[in-house]
Parts: sequence; structure tokens; C-alpha cells
Amino acid sequence: MEKQKTLRLLIQTGEVCKRLRAKTLFYEVDEPAVDPHSGYVLYSGMNGPFWCAMTQGIQGPDGKIASIEHCTSSCRRGCCETA
Repeated sequence: MEKQKTLRLLIQTGEVCKRLRAKTLFYEVDEPAVDPHSGYVLYSGMNGPFWCAMTQGIQGPDGKIASIEHCTSSCRRGCCETA
């Protein structure tokens, strides 16, 4: 069975910035449910809201929004650090 994508897994594999945070990153559920539309595990941190651990706000140090889409290894943001 393929591992479901979670924010924790994306950070560990270097797909997103290691400073990207979501409230649900800090707790686990026993039996995660999967959203049939997105394929993401519910309560996995994939749905946000997101913030940058460096600035403690919704924007990164470059002034751009912190999110799954904008904080990737291919984003070309100077502040983005991947594993």
C-alpha cells in the first residue's frame, strides 16, 4: 500500500520547505481518513492554514505566502530550505 501524502512526509522527503507548518502537523490520528477528491489524508497538514516557522506568520521572509504550492523544492524562493 502506498504511503498517503502528509505534510510531515513532504518535509521529510524534501518536497516542501522544512519551515512550512500547519496546526495539524503537531498531532496524529489513529486511523486517518482520506479525502476522496484530493487524495490527501485529512488532518495531515495538507489543507492548511499554513505559516512559516522562520517568520511565525503566513508570509515567508521574502514576503510571499507560505503554502504547499509556494514552498516547494522547485519554487526558487531564496528562503526555501528542503531536506
